[in-house]
Amino acid sequence: MTAPLRLTRHAGVALEVLAYLFWLAVDMVAAISIGLPRGAATTLAGCVVAGIVLSRRRVPLDRVVVPAFAASLLFSVVSVALGAPSMSFTEQLALAVVTVVALRNASDRRVLWVAAAALAAIVLSPVLRTPVAGTSDAFSVLSALGWGGAVAIGLVWRETAARRRAALTDARSAERMELARELHDVVAHQVTGIVVAAQAASVVARTSPDDVDRALAAIERAGTDALTAMRQMVGVLRGGEEATRTLGAELGEIPDLIARFDPSGELVRLRADPGFAHAVLPAGVAATGFRVVQEALTNVRRHAPEATAVEVEIGIGAEELRVAVRNDGVRARREGGGGFGITGMAERVAALNGALTAGPAGPGTWAVDARVPLR
Repeated sequence: MTAPLRLTRHAGVALEVLAYLFWLAVDMVAAISIGLPRGAATTLAGCVVAGIVLSRRRVPLDRVVVPAFAASLLFSVVSVALGAPSMSFTEQLALAVVTVVALRNASDRRVLWVAAAALAAIVLSPVLRTPVAGTSDAFSVLSALGWGGAVAIGLVWRETAARRRAALTDARSAERMELARELHDVVAHQVTGIVVAAQAASVVARTSPDDVDRALAAIERAGTDALTAMRQMVGVLRGGEEATRTLGAELGEIPDLIARFDPSGELVRLRADPGFAHAVLPAGVAATGFRVVQEALTNVRRHAPEATAVEVEIGIGAEELRVAVRNDGVRARREGGGGFGITGMAERVAALNGALTAGPAGPGTWAVDARVPLR
């Protein structure tokens, strides 16, 4: 537990104890006017129930709620038989506190039981017990109002906690989705390169043995890049040295991405605005642009291995970033495929209020076009 949370908890305990002491003083004043032993029994009832409720910080709540309500109801039954104790203000406060806490933490099936038990313990106390100077009716109304207030506070607190848990669940789900996209974007691109390079090495080994070393070097480089990316992602998850960096990449890394994809420089043509690599863009926009290009090139490897021309276009306007990738050599229409690449790209872009289109742009041609607003 952090220091602020510990301080808040101790402050809450102190305030609760002070409140009990205040009402215990009121009970003692009333006990003097009532006389012994009836007045002492009233003070004792307040101390017992308050002590049970305070023990909830050290024992499970289920072991506190039932004894607290049972003790209060037992005192009411004893009062009917013996004429003591009378209603205790300390006891009423303790019952209100345990009602709020119990409703906050109870399961859905137990909420009604807790509210009913609290009604019996709190409201029946001034009704069943020996009245003090004809004040039974007034105390009954006040007790009913106190019960209603405790139930309302408990239910509101319960709803607030439920919404907080739901928000936390949504945040964790979104984080998992983001990590899944990163895993797909980073690793799938490198692994696809390894597969393609391995296939090429198999062919080269039969036709041009002297070029095998170059193919193997490409495989080694792609594998090393994949391992580096995975280490960075694990570092973010574990909170290590990489924890302060943002998952993703920048537009300035696109030329290196293209160079790894097309070492000869004959297949891919990059058309970009001057200075795009150093442009200052809103958070996430540059990384999204990079991932779109990366996924598009990965799909070229998978679905257009015979491509002869790939064009990557990057434009930064006053209102939006535009990233487009167009290639030929598509063997078949890819719509409705089983991969998650296009879906992931679309989700990334949509998360930034942008739009992405991907589909055939002519016979044997495929185009991906993403537009991400800068404001």
